[in-house]
Amino acid sequence: DDFNPSWSPDGGKIAFTSDRENGNFDIYVMNADGSGQTRLTDDPADDFNPSWSPDGGKIAFSSFRDSTEESDNQEIYVMNADGSGQTRLTDDPDLDRFASWSPDGEMIAFSSDRENGIDEIYVMNADDGSDVTRLTDNNANDLAPSWSPDGEMIAFSSDRDENATHEIYVMDATDGSGQTRLTDNDADDFNPSWSPDGEMIAFTSDRDSTEESGPNFDIYV
Repeated sequence: DDFNPSWSPDGGKIAFTSDRENGNFDIYVMNADGSGQTRLTDDPADDFNPSWSPDGGKIAFSSFRDSTEESDNQEIYVMNADGSGQTRLTDDPDLDRFASWSPDGEMIAFSSDRENGIDEIYVMNADDGSDVTRLTDNNANDLAPSWSPDGEMIAFSSDRDENATHEIYVMDATDGSGQTRLTDNDADDFNPSWSPDGEMIAFTSDRDSTEESGPNFDIYV
């Protein structure tokens, strides 16, 4: 399984997740034409969701390497683009995942269920994981933050509304204000991704599924 592709800012490389070598998931990188596939992490635990820094020098990712037999513990790590210098940014006994860099490279947004067992969106300093600030606060799961190219907004998915399916929302990246629902469909919409000019958002949805076909995920804008 190869998934979670993430383009480098210069368009020359793609980082991704794969379980090709030892049955657990690690982070790999390859040239944009698929050549030069290279393993960056080598840990007996699973590593997921690579996300490039805006300058292309670092890759953030989530990892289960700090889990124990008693509980799963997913943390956000960062490493140099060649896999060196792997450093843990979050330190909490719950699930921290879906890292997304701010356009200026100063902050990382992520999802965590650290406070009430429900995923919320947080931001932290990208260099050392300090100044963790919670942006969403509701009795629902808020996941997969994606920073707008101008740094002013964060898109995310949430199942907070009456139909209990995930919809795409946006909010102010500074303080979480102005949370606004963009999609309204009796299906799951998730994994938002901004266009480079900030005018459009791509996302995944199963809204065209039928009872006969079963789950059918497509890409929308």
